[in-house]
Amino acid sequence: MHWTPMHWTPIRQEQQDSRDGPELLASAAAWPRWLNSTWSNRLLWTFVLLGLSARLVRYLLRFPLWPDEAYLATNFLDRDYLGLLAGLDNHQVAPLLFLWTQLTVVKLLGFSEYTLRLFPLVCGIGSLLLFADLARRLLKGLPLLLAVGCFAGAYALIRYSCDAKPYSSDVLVAVALLWLTVRYFTSSSQSGRRWLWLLAIAAPIAVGLSYPSVFVAGGIGAAVGLRLLRYGDRRDWTVWVVYCLAVLSGFGLFYALSTANQVTAELENMRQYWRHIFPPLDKPWKLLGWLAVTHTSELLAYPLGGARGASILTALCCLIALIVLARRRQYWLMALCLAPAGLNFIAACMQRYPYAGEIRFSLYLAPIICLMFGLGAAIVASMDERGRSRGPAPALALIVLLALIPVASVARDFIRPYKTLDALRERDFARWFWFTKGYDAELICMETDFGPEFFAARRSPGMALYLCNRQIYSPRRASGEALREGPRADRPLRCVRWRSSPLPYPEEDFRQWLQQMQSRWQLAAQEVHAFPVHHKDRQLLGYQWLEVYEFRAGDDRFQLSARSNADDSHAAQHR
Repeated sequence: MHWTPMHWTPIRQEQQDSRDGPELLASAAAWPRWLNSTWSNRLLWTFVLLGLSARLVRYLLRFPLWPDEAYLATNFLDRDYLGLLAGLDNHQVAPLLFLWTQLTVVKLLGFSEYTLRLFPLVCGIGSLLLFADLARRLLKGLPLLLAVGCFAGAYALIRYSCDAKPYSSDVLVAVALLWLTVRYFTSSSQSGRRWLWLLAIAAPIAVGLSYPSVFVAGGIGAAVGLRLLRYGDRRDWTVWVVYCLAVLSGFGLFYALSTANQVTAELENMRQYWRHIFPPLDKPWKLLGWLAVTHTSELLAYPLGGARGASILTALCCLIALIVLARRRQYWLMALCLAPAGLNFIAACMQRYPYAGEIRFSLYLAPIICLMFGLGAAIVASMDERGRSRGPAPALALIVLLALIPVASVARDFIRPYKTLDALRERDFARWFWFTKGYDAELICMETDFGPEFFAARRSPGMALYLCNRQIYSPRRASGEALREGPRADRPLRCVRWRSSPLPYPEEDFRQWLQQMQSRWQLAAQEVHAFPVHHKDRQLLGYQWLEVYEFRAGDDRFQLSARSNADDSHAAQHR
């Protein structure tokens, strides 16, 4: 049965509609007298354009890769499609279709900050455009504007649209599955069944692109099943069963192909990393406090918010929206909003996936949270506790605030176009080093290009940025020039060794390698470049060094000259 959204004024709440059929959030929407459809449409597209601009500007500013991106990106340096089925380097986990998409882009367009972030950007832009249409099918008037403004300007959604990780694909998959579900609920029986078939086809692809899409797909199955209990017939139930089987088979297929390998290698590491995020089931008296803090912190940081209760206003708006849905008996929609988070909570209790914590782990909930925020915030901005109109001032102030958030994001990115100072420093050094040192010499990396096997086997997460920046900014790497085995008469050979103070290094093996090299060529010079390494809270963790050993061919003897940069004094203190 097709359902036409109803409208509601802030002065008098609309009575419950008596007709059977799916009732949309729009039936509780607010149409303030000062907001007509023309201005609503203009403001809607203003939010969309601001959100698109913020994402594109951040992408074009070409932020330096930061460690979390580099940890995953190193897996594309020397692996093929089959190689990505195994456990990933640097304690990483990522869905297989995302990995294959990233590898395809790198193979076609090269390895760079732009190519690594191209697919996440496409996902970020696509999710915003699709969310605007999703919201228009559920909301009208002020709730629609606030929901789209929240989604377009939320900093987390802007940032992770330009991050070489699968977080942006989590959002796109969630929005796409919800969009198909709403199309099913808002269509007639015959055409609605067609949308349910499309959901069954899309579900396995969604699972391959996004791990938390399992929670969204499961929540959709619960909401559709609840709807069919009242309105479904035998053909609808048949499609629903096919959909559930598609979700399960897609999950089983990708689990067998790659997820199992990643989980086997990293499950214990992930449990240790997420131990402070999991529900405190061993201390039940703390569970209520944990739930309160969790649902007022980063989980609901849309459009603004943060840790330790900073998202309490968004939490209150979402609570009001849920109360409205309960009073209107829109149980299928409540199931659609709550079931994905409920499944995530069960997985967290089993210590399989974090519930909340850092916002990136729960970005798949962003479309649901923004929809509920739009409805709840519109009610708060339009009505007082007695149901009387507040006038246009609060709603206008909220609209202006939502418009300023993406503008402030763009300004912030221009002022600080990097994630961390360490990442910026390493990128700037790599730009200079790999070009300058390779201009008049054969420049190679000992860990990956040359030397005994123990060098290549020593890859550690700390090397990730070094390896990625070398791949991007080494002219020989970019041109695909073959590696020479030794120096020429007119060009020396410069070997680069990477090491880090927190990590052990096989010095005895290195000395043997150095003796072998000196037996064939002349060691002409040595350089040392030292860099401090900081934690995200700017705490000093240690130092990294790049050591350059220059060899020359011929019978002339060269006196070894030790040169170092301005950081040599620091290096000597921390060796």
